[in-house]
Parts: sequence; C-alpha cells; structure tokens
Amino acid sequence: MDEWNKNKMTPKLAAFFQKQDSDVFLFAKGRVALYALLKAIGIGKGDEVICSGYTCVMVPSAPKFLGAVCRYADIDPQTYNISMHGLEKAYTHKVKAVIVQHTYGIAQNMDEIAAWAFDKGIPVIEDCCHAFGSRWKGQLCGTFGIGSFFSGQWNKPFSTGLGGILLVNDDEVLAEVQALYASILKPSDLEETRIGMQIRVYNALVNPRTVSIITRAYRMLSRMGLAIGSSSNDELAGEMPRDYFKSMAAAQIEEGTKNLANIDKLIAHRKTITGLYDRELANAGFQPLRQHKDADNVILRYPVRVADKKELLEKALKKGVEIGSWFEIPLHPEGTDMQKFGYTDGMCPEAEKACREVVNLPTHLKIDESEAVRVIDFLRRFARSV
Repeated sequence: MDEWNKNKMTPKLAAFFQKQDSDVFLFAKGRVALYALLKAIGIGKGDEVICSGYTCVMVPSAPKFLGAVCRYADIDPQTYNISMHGLEKAYTHKVKAVIVQHTYGIAQNMDEIAAWAFDKGIPVIEDCCHAFGSRWKGQLCGTFGIGSFFSGQWNKPFSTGLGGILLVNDDEVLAEVQALYASILKPSDLEETRIGMQIRVYNALVNPRTVSIITRAYRMLSRMGLAIGSSSNDELAGEMPRDYFKSMAAAQIEEGTKNLANIDKLIAHRKTITGLYDRELANAGFQPLRQHKDADNVILRYPVRVADKKELLEKALKKGVEIGSWFEIPLHPEGTDMQKFGYTDGMCPEAEKACREVVNLPTHLKIDESEAVRVIDFLRRFARSV
C-alpha cells in the first residue's frame, strides 16, 4: 500500500464512497486538496475557474496560488447554490473548470451542472466541505465530477481538527495527484503536538453555550501565532504560505477515524434536527428551507433569513445560544480584501443579499431536540423574519 494511505481513516472514507483506498488523499486543509486537484488538471496562469460568489475566501485562494483567476457565479436564493443564470453570466472561453459548492449540505442540481459543463467541455469539481453524506438522486455528493474536496475543520460535517480530504474520480487525474502527493510536506513534531492539544481542548470545552466565545478566542490566538488556525494572515492577504502543501497530521487522522465511526449516527441526527427546524420555524413565522425532491440533504447548518442579522448574532452570543453566520461577505470571513481575489461589490446580488440576511442553526450531535427548541424560541423572541 502507498505511504499516504497507511492509516485507519482512508479505508473508511473509501468504503463510504465505494471507492478504492488509492482514490483518497489526506491534506492539512480542504483548500490544499482543491489546490492539488486544480494543479493535477493543469490549471495555471491565464486560466479562469468558476466558483460560487457565496463561499469561503480559501476556495478562490487555491486557483489564485496557481496563477489562475476566479470568476464568481451568483446563487439561487432558495438553495444558496450556484444558479444556472449565474453560471452562464460567469462563463468565458478562458474558463477551464467549475467548482460546485453544496452549500450548507444542500445538494446542487447535478443534472443541470453536468449537462452545462459537458456542453462547454470543462471539468466539474465538487466542493463538499458542507456536504458529507448528501445525495442527488441517490448518488453521493462528491462522486459526480472529476474529484471533490472535503473539510475536517471543527464545524464541518465530521471533524479531523482542521484537515482536508480529496476524492479523485478520474484515472488520469489520479496519476497526476499521486505524483504531486509524493512530494508533500509532513507536519513537524511541534505541529503534531499543538494540533493534538487543540483537539483535546476543543472536545473538552466547546458546547452550544460556549462555542461563539471560544471561536472568537481561537481566532485571536491564531492571529497571534499561538494556535494553528484555519487561515493564516498570508492566505487572507492572497499570498501562498511557504508550508501550504502539507499532509494531514497523525492527531487529525486519529480524530477523524474516531468521528467516522459514528458517521451514520451523525447523519441520522442531523436529519432529525433538520426535520424539527422545518416544523418549528414555520410555526415561529420563519421560512423553512425548501429542499428539492431529488435531493437527500444532510444539512450541516440550517439557513434562516432574518431582518436584523448583526443585532441577533450579538444577542445570541450574550445569551449563549449557538447561531452562526456563513457568510458575512461573499468571500467569507468578514474583513477579507475581496478585490485581491477578483470580487467587486455588485458582482453577485443574490449572494450579497444572503450575506446581509442569513444566519444558520446548528445540527451537530451536541444539539439535542431540547437545545434545538431553545434555538427556535430564541428566534421567536428576538428575530424578525424577512
């Protein structure tokens, strides 16, 4: 077995997606997996890549580091995924790939995307950082395009304590990825120790009532260099860090393996909490999520539109209610200089409107039904629907 697959997590991932162990690669972060895939298909200077205009800035950072330019497609206001109108508007003859994001775990209409991409002769890459277990017409998200990438960040479908996964679905691309992976950097002993410590602290201290405060503290420590953060200052400035192309640490693999053992339970739980939100949001006067009949979604964070987003998030923080915000700006997080990544105001109107209105509700295992009802009660008392 190849060196990069000598771990317990890779076979579990491969089995879940009904793939070979050799199709799965483990990276320090999800964006690094995307970078590897883009590089493997030859994306480089002068090329263009389409991605959602409602995403994390680390998605367009990967093509940027290869010398390519991102073009941003606006979203459907119901699904928060790329709209076909947005896709057509973003397309030029220089586009060499399209990155399809299954936002919040909501499966993109892959029939439309596949037909459009086939007609243009460009490959599809799936961003599954929110969508582990979601399906379109019974087929798992992540298995439609030439490859897909996943995030193991703390707040993603299952945690590896940061970390990223690449699933390759094309034999020619697989050979290129294998060649790239042979030269990947390994985490230092110090990094291994720090990551292991962060995982233990997170598991011990974070719960629905503390998550917002601890997240803010974690981001501050990351900026100070006292914790290994999800994004470095260089990345946020559009510069590729020297140690960017790095593999997953042993502590992350151990954490991911443990969490994968409970993945069926987690998926069932997310669906239960989603069903509760569907019922109770309507009763509370808010618009529940509209899900396509061909989608079997595993919702990571449940999107809700409110008229007073900023005030509501501050109040939730004070009262210890877990309510999140993805995305505050089209290229999250807030404070990003979006122009450095090719985004200008007005480029994606629906995405910008969603940024102003959408908060999200948790569905993870620490949110039981009573806590989910508490979240809804908070919205009923303090939020105004759009």
